[in-house]
Amino acid sequence: MDVKPDYKSIGDLFRDANVFRIPTYQRGYAWEKENVQDFIDDLQLLADNPDSEHFFGCLVCAQEEKVGGHEQVNSLIDGQQRLTTFLILSKCIIEEYEKYCSDEDHKDYIEEKIKELKERYVVYKKTENKKPITIKRMILSRKDDAFFSRMMEGIIENPRLDSEKRLNGTYKLLKGFINDYSRSEDLGEALDKLERLERSINERCNVIHLVSSKVSDAYKLFQTINDRGKALNQTDLIRAKTLGLSDSGDENCFEDIENLWDELDRNHGRNLEKHLGIYLSSRTGHKVKTATFYDQFMASIFNSGKVSAEQIKEKLLDISNSLNLSSKILDGDWPFDNEKLSSWHRNRLALLVGSLKHTHPAPLLLSAIKLGEKDFFKLVRVLEVFFFRYKYLCNNKIDSATKIYYTACFEIQCGTFNIQKFTKELRTLMDESATDQKFSSAIENLLYPRDAKGLKYLLLGLEENWRWHLEEYKGGLKKRDSSVDTSKVYDFKTMTIEHVYPRNSEVVSVEMEELKDSFGNLTLLDPEMNSSLGNQEFIEKKTYFIEKSRVLMNKDFRNYNAWRKEDLEDRRKNLIQAALKVFRI
Repeated sequence: MDVKPDYKSIGDLFRDANVFRIPTYQRGYAWEKENVQDFIDDLQLLADNPDSEHFFGCLVCAQEEKVGGHEQVNSLIDGQQRLTTFLILSKCIIEEYEKYCSDEDHKDYIEEKIKELKERYVVYKKTENKKPITIKRMILSRKDDAFFSRMMEGIIENPRLDSEKRLNGTYKLLKGFINDYSRSEDLGEALDKLERLERSINERCNVIHLVSSKVSDAYKLFQTINDRGKALNQTDLIRAKTLGLSDSGDENCFEDIENLWDELDRNHGRNLEKHLGIYLSSRTGHKVKTATFYDQFMASIFNSGKVSAEQIKEKLLDISNSLNLSSKILDGDWPFDNEKLSSWHRNRLALLVGSLKHTHPAPLLLSAIKLGEKDFFKLVRVLEVFFFRYKYLCNNKIDSATKIYYTACFEIQCGTFNIQKFTKELRTLMDESATDQKFSSAIENLLYPRDAKGLKYLLLGLEENWRWHLEEYKGGLKKRDSSVDTSKVYDFKTMTIEHVYPRNSEVVSVEMEELKDSFGNLTLLDPEMNSSLGNQEFIEKKTYFIEKSRVLMNKDFRNYNAWRKEDLEDRRKNLIQAALKVFRI
């Protein structure tokens, strides 16, 4: 590997006939606010210490041979973030100078400064066929170059892509920094400050310019460097590869593919790689491995690159549609249009991924859409009950279940999936590691408010199935959900937990104080009723529970004439026995 390192200042880098070209399919501008702020802090440090220098990392380039002694074209493999930021900084300094152009005493000086900065950092001038022409000092990737070029021309457009928003954000931060740094009531002093900052950039902001004659060598070098820059992610590499594979085909098809990638970026932003991972697992039944994600994706989805542009476009259309669905799933939104099931049925997904935060089966849920709405619900319902008992309360590791999820993904793709077999496999895990004894013990250990979410879900689950409980579980699990009054949909967020023995009782009972936050002393109420009951004693609350609450299980308080320790423990025992029946699959 023939590599020539050259330590030089930013000013020297652009004083030479260097122009920089980011590969067409490279990822877009990626620096976030915190990266830019670090950059600004470094500039401020230089300004505060006029004898110091600062190292801004490495630029890895593959250089084309000079033609006729003109510009040196650098294909910038690594370092585009910091170099792009330096050029935006130069543009901000130019604009600050332009604010003072109307001052006659300094007009010639200011115009000369603007000319120097533009020729060094914006365009490179040369003569060709006895005619002067200008060459852009830097061309960004196809994704960002139009927006960046107009920015450098002084035209700031409304950003659409995430990378354009980051470019625009960087411009605003740097413009604010320049404005604050050079602020002065005296114009001469303001111009002196700008010149000092410009000199700092030209002379004391240093990089190592690593140059290879081969692009392949430059990429190898890039992979060995770990510096301050923000490394390419797997999605960037997949995008670049598929666009590269499509470039020799139909131009319209290529543009469609590029637009599809831009749409994916707009719709999913920094979550794109996560959603692509969900998609990959849903189609293959394999867990995504971060280190080999690119290879996995290209091999499984794009046939290791042995695909036509049309096939890439077709696959990206499927990916786009699927990622929109996976986004809905992770938001807890029902992924079917023209749904036929009730709100109660659809709400199970929101409880699973929203309230219980169980997102491990996201690939399975994405894959299961092809089963149809009815079977999709059955799957969600099994996962909901299983996860709450097996993981949420009994705190077992989810790895064994995840393996079953991945296998199910593959079976769905192959058309061999069977919901009964899937349920039986999860039931086996429950029987081994979430036994009745362990589940009962976990419920007894729940305390409010520490376990408020788990307690609320548990009480809601019991309430929804209380009719089945009163019917003594007639028909077994097959009849459990059909016994639910699906016209009553409880909002998990707004339903509140009520203490039967008040949290702040006016008549204090020592034995009840010790148990007041335990499961047996808690029930559900509508939000408005909870506030009205406040800290009333049991006799007053009992009337509300029986006559006004729409929570069915509250009617059972008619069986208690008082609320003592033995009453609380009796109710706790009855509720736990009901939970052992309800939370089964």
